[in-house]
Amino acid sequence: MFVLSNFLVALAYVLRIAGNFFIICIIASTVLSFIMPYYNKYKALLDSISGIILNPIRKIMNFNFGAFDFTSMIGILIIIFFDRFIVQTLLDIAARL
Repeated sequence: MFVLSNFLVALAYVLRIAGNFFIICIIASTVLSFIMPYYNKYKALLDSISGIILNPIRKIMNFNFGAFDFTSMIGILIIIFFDRFIVQTLLDIAARL
């Protein structure tokens, strides 16, 4: 049973690191969109990484209010929700095994 417990803990930590990575990419992409409106290869890389999370949200809901796009905030809130729900559930299950 301890093998399954260790596996669930490792999976939870990997998911938490991936969520934090996506949050950092979304924040950096949003900040760079205000600073560098022209094409830059680093900005394009961050846009493609954050697009994995943000493009499905943009297809489902339209959060453009004038010049402001609140999709980044909704994406970060969704990542935080899944971190607190799924990752914490995995850690709790692993602790009980």
